[in-house]
Order: sequence, then C-alpha cells, then structure tokens
Amino acid sequence: MRNEKREYRAICFDLDGTLLPMDIDEFMQAYFGRIAAFMAAHGCDAERFMAALKAGTKQMALHDGSRTNKEAFWDEFFVVYGEDDPAEQERLQQLSVEFYDREFPHIGDGFQGDPAAARAVAKLAAKGYPLVLTTMPMFPRRAVEHRLAWAGIDPAAFERITSYENSRAVKPKQTYYAENVAAMGVRGDEVLMVGNNTMEDMSFLDLGAHGYLVTDWLLDPIGFDLDTIEHGSMADFEVWVDELPACADPAQGIVPGAIEPAAMQAALQANALPEMDLADAQRKAALVADAVAGDHEPGAASAVRVG
Repeated sequence: MRNEKREYRAICFDLDGTLLPMDIDEFMQAYFGRIAAFMAAHGCDAERFMAALKAGTKQMALHDGSRTNKEAFWDEFFVVYGEDDPAEQERLQQLSVEFYDREFPHIGDGFQGDPAAARAVAKLAAKGYPLVLTTMPMFPRRAVEHRLAWAGIDPAAFERITSYENSRAVKPKQTYYAENVAAMGVRGDEVLMVGNNTMEDMSFLDLGAHGYLVTDWLLDPIGFDLDTIEHGSMADFEVWVDELPACADPAQGIVPGAIEPAAMQAALQANALPEMDLADAQRKAALVADAVAGDHEPGAASAVRVG
C-alpha cells in the first residue's frame, strides 16, 4: 500500500535524475573528461590527478563522519597524488575552484530541463513548504548550483543544499539523512523525500520519512516494491503537489551548514526504525562510491544491482 499523505513540515529533493533529468553516465563522462583536461592544461599530471580524484571520492563514503566530506576528500587526494607541500596543495585546491567556476558550467550547455520540476518546486514554496536539496554530497556547492541552473531552478528556493562542504556522510547512509533531520529540526516522519533512486534516496524511509519516487529516470538497484510508495513521472508529481494542502507547521530555522556529529547521532537515535541496518548502508555506500568513481559506460548506472 502506498504511504498516505501526512502534514509534512519540510520536503527534500534529490537532484540528479529527479529535478535534473540528465543521464548520470553521460554527465560523469563529460565531467571526468573536462576536469582532466583542465588540470593537465594547468601543469598537473592528468593520470595521477584522476587517480587521486577517484580515491578522494571513495573516501567520502568510507570515512567515519568526524570530518566533513570535503576534508575527507582532500586528505585522501593529497596522499594519493603524493603532494605534501602546503603551497602546492593550496594551488591545486584553487585550481579546483576555478574549474567549477569556469569549466564545469559548460557541461550543461544546450541542456533542457523539465519545466514540471521547476513548477513543482515553485508550487511547494508557494504553499509554504520549506525545501531542502538532499543531493549526493560529493560535489562542491558551486557545482550543485550549476546543476540546479541546468534544471531551471533557483538555488534560493532551498533553505539547505547538501554538498561536500556541509556533509559528513553520503547516500545511502542513514547518518546522511540524520544530519538533515537534525538540520531541519523535525522528526523523520514529518518529511517527504522526493527522489529517483530506490537505494540512495529511499534510505530516508529508515528514519520514518515518506517517499515519492520519480520514475522518469528511475534507478532501482535493490528490487524495490514500487507499490509500497507513491511514484510517477515528474509531471505526475506536479499534479500530486497540486493536491497537497498548504504547509500548516513549516520547519523553522533550518541550518544550512555542517551539523555536529552529536546532533546527527541524537537525530539517528530518535528516528531510526527497528529494521534499520547501518552496516548494510555502509556497504552500499562503498559500492555507490565505487560506481561514482567508475568509467561510466552508457547504461552503467542502470546496470548496478545490490543484494
């Protein structure tokens, strides 16, 4: 049976494949190609850079949450790249900033978003729902903002946007969602999660959240029973939003920055359902990171199977 509508106090959105109807493998291939070329043009060994980039990406899924994902990424990056000179480390980090400002936006050149996504976001905001973008926090905030622009959505629509700067965990770890529950100051069962990936996005259900699966770019690596949850195209979701009442008790004071581990743990303990399996989520997060750092042949994301 599909979950019944509740009086949600906040609504969370995934980005890639949900608000942004883009093939993830095509996007990642373009991303890897552009960043390797940019770094090579600035005197970096492209092969060594890409090995370090992918190692840092994996580390974001593996670390213990005592650091932000940004800190975990760069710590591992410099180890694999073999660079311990602070001045050169600073130069490489500044080059990364320049890449996301100057080159990354062009990956979306000519891309056409789904107007239904922008309309749904605008309608929810008009009804008073606080919105949080719970996108995979493996990219800098600037990269997330560019991807929202490709989707035709203003970042200002969201009171919190997860990125590698303000997150200590990744999907599908429930600790990632506990961070966001703590940031929103709500119970898990007061939140709706809108996403397209049954494993990464719907792990929020382990904290009591409701879910809506957007099926235009559905990824189902775990054989999820869609009949147990609301689902449909983004156009269907827009109609579903039309039927929602105005938000009666919106979450207040949503924190945009990083959440302390103690606050995350408190949210996890207060909201975890009995069947939640942290160890299984950690294993799946490692597999997700391996996939993100993979070669991204066409169809690779759809071919991933877990369990």
